[in-house]
Amino acid sequence: MLLVVQGGLSLYSQKLGVPMSAPRVDYNHCFFFGLKAGVNLPRLYYTNPYLDDLPHDFILKPSVSVFMEFPVSSLVGLDVEFNYQQRGGATTYDYEQHYKVHYDLSANYISMRVPVYVYMPVSPRVRPYVFLSPDAGTTFGGKIRLSQPGLDIPESEVDVSASNMNLLYLGVLGGVGLRTTIAISQMTFILRFDAALNWGINDTFSDKEHAESVTPTNTYAFNHQGKRLSRGLEVHLSLGVVPTAKDDVCDHFSSGKRKKVKFEW
Repeated sequence: MLLVVQGGLSLYSQKLGVPMSAPRVDYNHCFFFGLKAGVNLPRLYYTNPYLDDLPHDFILKPSVSVFMEFPVSSLVGLDVEFNYQQRGGATTYDYEQHYKVHYDLSANYISMRVPVYVYMPVSPRVRPYVFLSPDAGTTFGGKIRLSQPGLDIPESEVDVSASNMNLLYLGVLGGVGLRTTIAISQMTFILRFDAALNWGINDTFSDKEHAESVTPTNTYAFNHQGKRLSRGLEVHLSLGVVPTAKDDVCDHFSSGKRKKVKFEW
């Protein structure tokens, strides 16, 4: 996919009559910032074996970030990233072979991430990488829905805040990807395509749910014994921009000394 996007930009630049060539500067030592967009494939995991054995529906949720990357060395970059995405899960199953139950939880999350990227100098044009990051955030809305066709019970829906869902999210994010650099006229773009596993480590049930001081809307779909963990697979495409300066653009780490490098076209 990364190569497809790169090829599209190349054709677009040729159509405009703008020269596009491999940059002569090693932009792997640059500070850059940009946007990241993709999808999250979330799933809820339960420590209660009965709940974890329920079928899990395949769902897609949006995931969007803004980020800045700071070069630590020629092979390591440190990002500061603010991410918005939807998490949750869904299940559809037959209850005692009499009627179907459909339960869906979709919550909005905003979180801060500080991923460390380790780049592999395989090629000057395309660089594979691995990354690892803590993920800490909070939920700020969403819906829990429950329907039970076949029963004389109306479909129920409640805001996640009304269900006293745990507002805090803590997790770890790790993944792999590919990065390339594209120069168009006087602008330099850095494209990344990656996939990562988001591994939630704290219980998304609230203390009030465990203490049964609130009545969850999903009484027939599951009980709230044990822990409920939010996890998912994320796939992103990011576009970064190297900020231009008059003469100096990147911090170059060479032989342990930092020096400036210039644009060369």
